[in-house]
Amino acid sequence: YDGFGALYKLGVPLIAAVHGKLIGGGIAACLHADYIVADSKATFEHGNLVRGVCPLGMLSQTLPNAVGRARALSIYLTNDTLDAAAAHEARLANEVCTEGVEATQRRAFNIACELVRGED
Repeated sequence: YDGFGALYKLGVPLIAAVHGKLIGGGIAACLHADYIVADSKATFEHGNLVRGVCPLGMLSQTLPNAVGRARALSIYLTNDTLDAAAAHEARLANEVCTEGVEATQRRAFNIACELVRGED
């Protein structure tokens, strides 16, 4: 089963609400979303190279597409952990929700509802 491929082939907008630690495959799954709402306590870490693991889920392609080549190389090679604000600044997240996990999930759900209704 190719879970990442299934996300890529959904054919409908995918909205992600993220919280906790996103490491390697978690970032890969997240980057298949069309819109990402991150809880303010979420962290993003590439983590694969320092563990000697090949990036999963097309991360070697999706990360540079999301943040640009130079920033992606910095994330790959330094293994810096980005907090939600830094992830937003780097274009890994579209917005940051500071009201907690439930509010983050509610915001993502509301965005999905707006898309279904065709609202801006």
